Amino acid sequence: MSTIALKGPYWVTVRQHRWSLWATLVFAALASAALIASWYWAVRADDVLAAAGCPADSVAERCFQAARERADAQWQARHMVEFVALGMVVLPAVLAGYMAGPLIARELETGTYKLAWTQSVSPARWLAAKLAVPAAFTVVPVLLVTLVFQWSWSSGPADDFPTFWFDATMYAAQPGTVPVAAVLFGLATGALVGLLVRRTVPALAAATLLTGAVLAVLAQLRPRLWPVETLTGRHGLDVPARSWVVESGRLTRDGTRVSWQDCYEVVRDGQTNACMAARGAVTDYADVHPPAHFWPLQLVETGILTALAALALLAAFRVLRARHP
Repeated sequence: MSTIALKGPYWVTVRQHRWSLWATLVFAALASAALIASWYWAVRADDVLAAAGCPADSVAERCFQAARERADAQWQARHMVEFVALGMVVLPAVLAGYMAGPLIARELETGTYKLAWTQSVSPARWLAAKLAVPAAFTVVPVLLVTLVFQWSWSSGPADDFPTFWFDATMYAAQPGTVPVAAVLFGLATGALVGLLVRRTVPALAAATLLTGAVLAVLAQLRPRLWPVETLTGRHGLDVPARSWVVESGRLTRDGTRVSWQDCYEVVRDGQTNACMAARGAVTDYADVHPPAHFWPLQLVETGILTALAALALLAAFRVLRARHP
């Protein structure tokens, strides 16, 4: 840390919370190591199968054990990728709790902020340092993890046991703008909650729950953030590979939609086609987000998160100014 030219409240923040800040770098290193290990595990399983002279789809008895071991290795490697992706999903809420509790509310609760403010540090500069330091220690590692994730996910076990770009965990861990925006939103929300609650444990819990709830709602609204493409056809649909099928069913002659889900709920024993026919449905339809919609969806969600983060920051500085003019 001595090689970095930090001064005033920025240096103090780093010194006070250096172990927590280093923990973000450790998380990034462990996540990257797990992703690299999952890729190696999956590729090695392919090599072992090839060395046995067995193709992946072989049904020969001599290949049974090697193929089974390969499948087990692929599943285990995929789970490692999914665990990292899950960590990326919960990271913004964890950071919000850390910002609200240990970083902000604890200083207000114990009164240690008064020492900083008597050292020619204004309340606004104090809060800016509390926000800037964890942001700097978090954004770059998050970007690096998403890049390693994309490499491991696209070239490793996902090839045989597919996970898709629109899966909630995968979406939040791929290189894009949403992972960074979610982290910044979590930090901004944590700062606001910490200033309002001013008690460490309640602030930590409230910020974590609030951030998690907002991100969960956005995940549910994600299919509607960008217009879907509607495909229709009388004899099946040509859905692009790895497309996100938001809704599917059949249309009646007057264009009324009958969702497959409607028939699944009332029909048993696979008689869904008969259910559709009884309702007059004749033409297949599907509302889809093709892979090309990844970036439009990312940018719209990023805009929402950025706006919410900006509002939270504005409110945080207003609360600080109102209580400590």
